[in-house]
Amino acid sequence: MAQLPFDPSTLSPADRARYDRMVERRKAQGAGFGGPYAALMNHPQLCEKIEDLGYYLKFQGHLPRAVYQFVVLFVARRTGAAFEWADHVQHAEAAGVPSSLISALERGEDLSAIASSPYDLVTAVLTSTLSWQNIPQSVQDKAIKAFGVEGFIELVVLSGFYQMFSAINQGFHVALPPGVEKPFK
Repeated sequence: MAQLPFDPSTLSPADRARYDRMVERRKAQGAGFGGPYAALMNHPQLCEKIEDLGYYLKFQGHLPRAVYQFVVLFVARRTGAAFEWADHVQHAEAAGVPSSLISALERGEDLSAIASSPYDLVTAVLTSTLSWQNIPQSVQDKAIKAFGVEGFIELVVLSGFYQMFSAINQGFHVALPPGVEKPFK
């Protein structure tokens, strides 16, 4: 599989400034700027737009932290995006996503019997978005009640955002960090 290499020293001064801003902004939040963002920096303007949306969803959005991290893991597992899983599993644990859910997700199990609120509701939304189906009205109503309209919209967008990242990670063969084993086959 071909990886898409990135060398910051090849950037123009304007793109280097763009890169440095993104790196510093994420660093200030305790987040790195590698993996898919390194591959995307081969198109700095596009990378900046994608990173801006990702930054908003991750650090300024309306969803509770645990819900955000659960969404990332759910999408990563369903799409087979090992890098996203490895990059977020410890954050999900730290945010309070139940270890039983994380383990069940990793094994690819059906969560309907074990997911409690709010994860059961998030699972229902993601089951629709990941199968490219309309979200049932009753699920939408419950999600809006739980997260507000803005939170519900962010939930759907976050599903699509990490589906896009799954394509980026797999399309550019974003490697797992050294020493990290692939979490699922």
